[in-house]
Amino acid sequence: MERLGFTEMIFSAEKKVGFFKSVPLKFFVYSIMAGVFCGLGMILAYSAGGSLNFYESTKGLAKIVFGISFALSFTLIVYAGSELFTGNVGVISIGMYNKSVSAKDGIKLLILVYIGNFIGATLISLLIGAAGLLDNPMTAQYIVSNCAIKMNLPFSQSFFRGILCNMLVVLATWSTSKIKSEPARMLILIWCVYGFCTSGFEHSIANMALFVMGMISPYTTSEISVMGYINNIIPVTLGNIVGGALIIGTVYYFVGNFKKETYGNKKI
Repeated sequence: MERLGFTEMIFSAEKKVGFFKSVPLKFFVYSIMAGVFCGLGMILAYSAGGSLNFYESTKGLAKIVFGISFALSFTLIVYAGSELFTGNVGVISIGMYNKSVSAKDGIKLLILVYIGNFIGATLISLLIGAAGLLDNPMTAQYIVSNCAIKMNLPFSQSFFRGILCNMLVVLATWSTSKIKSEPARMLILIWCVYGFCTSGFEHSIANMALFVMGMISPYTTSEISVMGYINNIIPVTLGNIVGGALIIGTVYYFVGNFKKETYGNKKI
């Protein structure tokens, strides 16, 4: 099974780089759409979670519902089709370790995806604000309070939370590459997203959408700023790279990179 996941990841890395090199504009649009999907998941999660967090009697349920609701983003990313930076970090790193894709092409692809995700997350957040969805005090106050917490985290905490987050994101990518049953793929995807959201881990692209919503909300405060945005995004992005490429990518490259051999009576 490890070999199956490894082969699928290598094929995915080669396919992504081929798509990127042959039709870069279309690939860039796919990257923008992943940012859009993250923003759509954010507003659903904060609308659902905020309505529970607003009342003392249901505060404890807010993070649970939030985590489940944000799975909308990753469901759309996987099944509608788009290119997300955090997932690509794991896929492309395995491709680079295997020398199936060049480091130059892999890094260029990741930079383009990151820029596209940023544009998509920003645009959908502005659209959400224009639609008046941030005028709801239950939703907006939940967004603003969480933005303030994230923007004021110490660098090291943001970095390590970024590592933990992308360990789960890339594990979701690896797991779905091995599973053929669609209900099972959906379940592992939702479970991993629930894990990083409800635990309080940090996802760079989701935060891009969240921070724009926080800044344009009528309920914004002085704690929400461009500098706070940058102070969070830099360590979280670095953590996402370490968690996805240097931890999960390295481990599963090591596990999966072997020639077919016989173990006992079984050929792998």
